[in-house]
Amino acid sequence: MAMVEPGELDQDPARAASVLAFAALQAVQAALPEYRSSALGWLGRAEEAEDEARRA
Repeated sequence: MAMVEPGELDQDPARAASVLAFAALQAVQAALPEYRSSALGWLGRAEEAEDEARRA
C-alpha cells in the first residue's frame, strides 16, 4: 500500500479502516512468535503435562 498523506484518511473512512486493519494484522503477526513460545512454555509446565511425562 502506498504511503498515506496527512489528512487523506479523514476523507476516506473505508481506506482508513483498511489501513488500521492492516496495521493491526502486522502487529499481531509480529507478536505471534513470542505469544506462541510463552503459551508452549506454560503448557509444558502444566501439572497435567508433568504427570503425563512421568507416566511415559
